[in-house]
Amino acid sequence: MVRKKFWVVLPYRSVQHLPHLKLAPSGVVPQRERRPRPIMDYTFTGVNQASLPLAPDSMQIGHTLQRILQRLAYADPSHGPPQLLKLDLADGYYRVHLSPEAALELAVVLPGPTVDTNLVGIPLSLPMGWALSPPYFCAFTETAADLANTAIANHDAFPEPHPLLHLTQQTPIPVPKATQFSPIAVHPPTYRGLAPLSYVDIYIDDFLAIAQHPSLLSTLAYTLQGIFRVFRDEPHANDVATRKHIISHSKLLKGDGAWSTSKVFLGWQLDTHDMTISLPAHKATRLQQVLADFLTKKRTSRRQWQRLLGELRHMSTAIRGAKYLFSMLQHVLVDQRKQRIRLHPNVKAALSDWSHMAASLAQHPVPIAALVPKAPSYVGAVDASGIGCGGFWTSTNFGHLPQPIAFRWQFPTTIRNQLISSSNPSGNLSNSDLELAAIIAGTAMLQNHANTSASTLYLASDNTPAVSWCTKGSTSSIGANAYLLRHLAQLTRMDNCSLEIVSVPGNTNTIADFCSRSFALTDQAFLRALNARFPVTPQWQLVPITTDIASQLTSSLSRRPFPWASADPAAMPPTTPSLSGKTSVRNIILTPPWHSTPILSRSCKFSVIDTDKAKLLPTNLQSAVERWVTPYAPWVRRWPSWDTSTPASLRPENLTSGFPASCPPTPGWTRHQQGSSQYLSPSYNKLQP
Repeated sequence: MVRKKFWVVLPYRSVQHLPHLKLAPSGVVPQRERRPRPIMDYTFTGVNQASLPLAPDSMQIGHTLQRILQRLAYADPSHGPPQLLKLDLADGYYRVHLSPEAALELAVVLPGPTVDTNLVGIPLSLPMGWALSPPYFCAFTETAADLANTAIANHDAFPEPHPLLHLTQQTPIPVPKATQFSPIAVHPPTYRGLAPLSYVDIYIDDFLAIAQHPSLLSTLAYTLQGIFRVFRDEPHANDVATRKHIISHSKLLKGDGAWSTSKVFLGWQLDTHDMTISLPAHKATRLQQVLADFLTKKRTSRRQWQRLLGELRHMSTAIRGAKYLFSMLQHVLVDQRKQRIRLHPNVKAALSDWSHMAASLAQHPVPIAALVPKAPSYVGAVDASGIGCGGFWTSTNFGHLPQPIAFRWQFPTTIRNQLISSSNPSGNLSNSDLELAAIIAGTAMLQNHANTSASTLYLASDNTPAVSWCTKGSTSSIGANAYLLRHLAQLTRMDNCSLEIVSVPGNTNTIADFCSRSFALTDQAFLRALNARFPVTPQWQLVPITTDIASQLTSSLSRRPFPWASADPAAMPPTTPSLSGKTSVRNIILTPPWHSTPILSRSCKFSVIDTDKAKLLPTNLQSAVERWVTPYAPWVRRWPSWDTSTPASLRPENLTSGFPASCPPTPGWTRHQQGSSQYLSPSYNKLQP
């Protein structure tokens, strides 16, 4: 680092008199497949606590994955599968320089045998460990991504070919799969073909580009142009021989810069040919090793258990049904006084469920379309009483349900006797548990009578705790609700459907309320009363609850977990034939009701659900469905609001790109003049007293 002019090392006695000097300890952080990274502890000297956050909104990394997944899912398949490309910056942090005062504030001590032999390392650019290094560095990389996307949107003149254009494609692109690219997609009536995908995003120092033919070359060229307009890449007379180019050539030679339909993005394995997301091999191996290790333990520390939960939460994005399997694991953390955690049998059983899923990750990648917002294919409502539960389902324009269905299930006597009430205060089932059971019963009934694979289901409930449990995917107890959520995990894992629970007032949930309280009527009398009170065309169909569904619900309510089912289609029972049509109906994977650009014309609106069916829905559920009437655009990168000027914005070649011709220096920035060009750099010595 000294040879590359990133740091300077001086004897302590030569700098000890300087007023801004602070000395912090240093260390290293291990990295996978890379040398350990040096990191400094600036919390020790109080610099992290005293630094003013002058660029708090410059980082947009929190939703990078979601923005990329949305654009992949909503891309026009007629242009072929989207291609992926990644560019990594070499020594990125060390491209942003520090002022002399800030450099002394961020110095580190290199201890020697005596005080006189101590050395002091002084950074000349952003060091690892300073709390404001990431936002200041992202101020530069985010600007480069914005410049690239602006050039793409404005169809700027194609930049001159750069030598890296050839180097990035030296690694052969994987041969396309034998199967034809034909993603199953359902578009709204206003759908017209979209332009080829071309988009650039950034995660700290990783530039992530996605494009379709014929925009591959132009997208790469605009990305390189945006990087070089912010970071200098050309050799300079003062450069040392060891100075690297801004783009990491070692990563390019590994194939990161080659367009491909399969690539690791942000730690996830993306396959744009099959449109799936999965865990990379090293993460899948790590998951199995961690679970096997904890299954052999009887006790563990609170810190290790929290670390495990953090890893499982992160990996659950690419694991079907994992969202609802955290209740048992979180319950052991309820008692804040315990620093040693006992892994009781319920926890071991939950870890076994995770191990079952971890053993079959490769066979069950998650469809990208299941992780992005899309219009519902089916909408319904459920309710529960002390006697039983019931509800209804109807399909939107994206579903396959010829007529609305209603269901009801009278709770067994053993379940009703466990309900807590004024006459039975010793019961162990609450009304919220029964309401959660109604949600699960409704989901299971729809899966038995319609193809819900990778579809979005909107289900209304008037019980706030049940809605909260389903939204969060977990509880902090080990009651019946934890076992019911485990049941819900298996249901969503079977076909990877997305379940959205909508909270509605009880007085608007009239149909579901009638279904859950009409057990005095026979099936024929109930169906006649339902059609008379809530007429709809075509008429209601009453579907009976199957023995398997009733048995599984009873087991969950009684806290007796049934065996974990396989998500392998070959091991799943055949779908029950019904009026919904053949079981070979194509899956509804993609249902985006919008174009890639906002459409302002009111004539572009379309109906997601028939008017007579919409009248059946509770008010809040109807509003949730109607928001899909107006076309939407995928998430976009916000324009930076943290400052008005950047190093790129004041270069003469950029002044014609919508930036102000003269920007006054803002607090925390210093103006520099280099020939006829002027630019700004952050001043890092703005510290609180």
